[in-house]
Amino acid sequence: MSTALAIPTVTAGFSQDHSPRRAAQASDLTKLFEAVLRRGDSETITVRELLGGLETAAFGIPLAALAVPEIIPVPVPGVSLVIAIPTAMLGAQMVTARDRVWLPASLLDRRIAAKPLKRAVRSMLPLLRRIDGFTRPRGEIVLGKAGQRVVGVAVIILALLIALPIPGTNAPLSLTLFILAIGLIRRDGLLIAAGLLLTAASAALMAGAALALTEWLFGALLA
Repeated sequence: MSTALAIPTVTAGFSQDHSPRRAAQASDLTKLFEAVLRRGDSETITVRELLGGLETAAFGIPLAALAVPEIIPVPVPGVSLVIAIPTAMLGAQMVTARDRVWLPASLLDRRIAAKPLKRAVRSMLPLLRRIDGFTRPRGEIVLGKAGQRVVGVAVIILALLIALPIPGTNAPLSLTLFILAIGLIRRDGLLIAAGLLLTAASAALMAGAALALTEWLFGALLA
């Protein structure tokens, strides 16, 4: 039986709504995580349930939910692709300024074991509650349609990097994704800007490492 949280429908993730209902959206993410904890250890959770049923036009909640299993690694085979594919799709929808979140049913119906997922969510909840205390709507310059497209590009980059089989990189990359997602949920432009800087730094570091590895391989072959 599904216990996925029905998240209230809101306007697009970058709307100009500053009402108390909008500011309280972070508590919806907390409730979604708490719903995961109420599931039995022997159960499985679909990606649809993990994303709160996608009953929202905002991108922040599904992006945050997708980031958690990689921040606190979930020992489930293939989980990186389960995370990376829908993350990239959400980023593409942000770039094209799509009004509502969409993912294919075949992906949404994929199941993940509840026990390791609950362990990851339990570890993240205290951090999420602390974040709620200092985030607030600010930095409107990055919250318009142009900002949405820039964040969408960053999300796609992070998804591609997460999909790469490089040990030890997924947790920091997913934490960057989580920072961007919380920035969207709380309409905190400062947090979004920090996430964009971290994305750029991550991409530069991994590109540099790939270049150095390529040069070493060519050098070894020519030696």
